[in-house]
Amino acid sequence: MKFPQLLLGIAAGIALPGLVHAVAPVAAPAPAAADKIQIAAWINATAQQKVTAESLSFQFINLDDDKEPEIVAKENGAVHIGNFYILDQLPDHHYALIAEKPWNVPQLQLKRWDVTNYEGGSKWNSADPDQVGKVAGKRLFETIDHTGGTGLDVYAAHLWYLEKGSIVEAWSGVLQETSFAPGGKTYRTIGSYQLTGQEGSPVLYHWLTQQELDPETMPPLPAAPVTKTEILPFADGVFQASPSR
Repeated sequence: MKFPQLLLGIAAGIALPGLVHAVAPVAAPAPAAADKIQIAAWINATAQQKVTAESLSFQFINLDDDKEPEIVAKENGAVHIGNFYILDQLPDHHYALIAEKPWNVPQLQLKRWDVTNYEGGSKWNSADPDQVGKVAGKRLFETIDHTGGTGLDVYAAHLWYLEKGSIVEAWSGVLQETSFAPGGKTYRTIGSYQLTGQEGSPVLYHWLTQQELDPETMPPLPAAPVTKTEILPFADGVFQASPSR
């Protein structure tokens, strides 16, 4: 699998986790007969949210450990409305929808996370190539969702992987949020996350800093920002809080 890096379209104040590096994916060759009309038809055969060929964006990329490329596709509708799709190749070389998410993805820029990229070329780096870039044995991906509604604008990250032909969402969290509270107050929340112990016992750190803004001109008010941090070990295939004792 390759890791998506859709965060590039977000404001410059948000950064990808500093300890995790990405490498460009190896693009899989697209079957000649698979155009937007054909892919839209494959999606619409079983999708809850149908697509039109004109508004569809897609790419072929190998997301798992088999040799056949998957199709990752998206459709963006009205403001903050969109859908994200994954299709798997069948024995007859047609494709079937295996994942559908209500994620409004700004753009498709799938890249594979590679936590050992900085070791590339080192003679002492003896990691199995099939394991490079994996987190707890999973080919983990990031997809950014831009959502919101009345008085709310949010960029959120989703970490996911494919397993047995299905998508597993390992974690999701806010990267940037602007909210307008009753009484005229405006808040901005900036978030980020980091992974540690990828090969052994992965742990995800997610922190959020909230600051009240001037509702008219939007700069931060003098009040001190408030920061909260979550520490989430990887257990049962997802990042989750340890049970309280």
